[in-house]
Amino acid sequence: KGIFKGRFSAKDKAQCTWVATGDEEFVLGVTCKKGAKSFDCAYVAKPTTCPQYASNAKLYWKQIARSLKKQRKLCYDGTSLIKAGMCRKAPEDAHFKLSQTPKETAKPKSASSKDNELCQDQIDKKTFAEEYCSHSWTSICAFLFTMIQSEDC
Repeated sequence: KGIFKGRFSAKDKAQCTWVATGDEEFVLGVTCKKGAKSFDCAYVAKPTTCPQYASNAKLYWKQIARSLKKQRKLCYDGTSLIKAGMCRKAPEDAHFKLSQTPKETAKPKSASSKDNELCQDQIDKKTFAEEYCSHSWTSICAFLFTMIQSEDC
């Protein structure tokens, strides 16, 4: 199992972070902020289907990070794949494909103390993650539960 993460500036100047977690199949979560707006999405791939991945996983993730940075419609183009150059000839499932479309949020101009408090749904997701995931995976599980369950507070 592995966790890989990084930061980058997207083509539209949004500041983004990414976290990839998995073993055989990886989920690549992307979160971007630009001004008062932010969005996040998820991509899925099986890097182990690329023969070169086993010999140089570090290079693979470096190339994925570079590919993320080059995306024109990050999180919005379901046909575009996030590819590592070293896996050009690998099967399609070795490349990251959009699996969860973005959830956009806009911060209000004046945030009151009520806005800064966690809503009950977010607390429930965190509790759920603590119950069903090991301690080291809690924050990632909570993030994934948030992405899967797209209800707003």
